[in-house]
Amino acid sequence: MLNRVFIALTILAVPVFADSGLFHQIRKKDAVTLVVREGECEARVVSRTLDQLTLRLKTTTGACGESRVPIIVLRGDVQDVVDNRPDSGHGPRWPGPGFCAAAAMALVGAPGGYAVGAATGSGPATLLVLFGSGVAGAALCRERGSHYTVFTGRITTVQP
Repeated sequence: MLNRVFIALTILAVPVFADSGLFHQIRKKDAVTLVVREGECEARVVSRTLDQLTLRLKTTTGACGESRVPIIVLRGDVQDVVDNRPDSGHGPRWPGPGFCAAAAMALVGAPGGYAVGAATGSGPATLLVLFGSGVAGAALCRERGSHYTVFTGRITTVQP
């Protein structure tokens, strides 16, 4: 009997412990998927304050309203926030963009820079190829933009 009561209390307490802690990590220009009772919609963060997000809808939906209309989501109305950033696939010990830049410079930039320098006789062209490959390598390994899913009970349309 006591076990059933404990399970029932646990199920009832789940909304209290929902993690809206990621709310503070949502920044301006982040992509957000809003999930409301009526459905879901895609939006982008236009501005934010401590306990409020102002979003602009990407498309018109029955759940959220017309596209490009700003809406407000208050932290008190948010039940959960999920970080949907794709995993890089490299694991936690991956050295990051600096390693990718060095590898690109060593494997592509140095031989390419040598070939360009030998063909043109230009030192600046050689350096341009070398450092350009480093920038390209760092860009390929950078962390992609954030995308969050926000589960909320209510949204408010901004009145002009």
